[in-house]
Amino acid sequence: MDHPAISVGTPKEYAYWLNHLGKVWAQLGLPSDNLQQIDARYNYEVNRVTLYHLRDPSDDLSVAETISHEYLHALLDQEGEGPAARQLDLVAKAARSSERIGGI
Repeated sequence: MDHPAISVGTPKEYAYWLNHLGKVWAQLGLPSDNLQQIDARYNYEVNRVTLYHLRDPSDDLSVAETISHEYLHALLDQEGEGPAARQLDLVAKAARSSERIGGI
């Protein structure tokens, strides 16, 4: 597996991604004004994990769950399972936090 690069997202990138997700949710008929906090994203084109506003960056487990979730996106994508990688966000929940979605 080609390990994805990891970076910390800027406020401008976060605002762009939040806006983008709002549009996607609207297309799906979901309330675009009620988005969950974005912890991270995996960019399929450049194989990069970008970390955003982690709920508790001092909690090593929370950070590890977030990164492992995004690595799973990368692994599935690189194994040719793109549709499964994209569906991951709909089924994976955080192991230690009922408030956060998107973890393992």
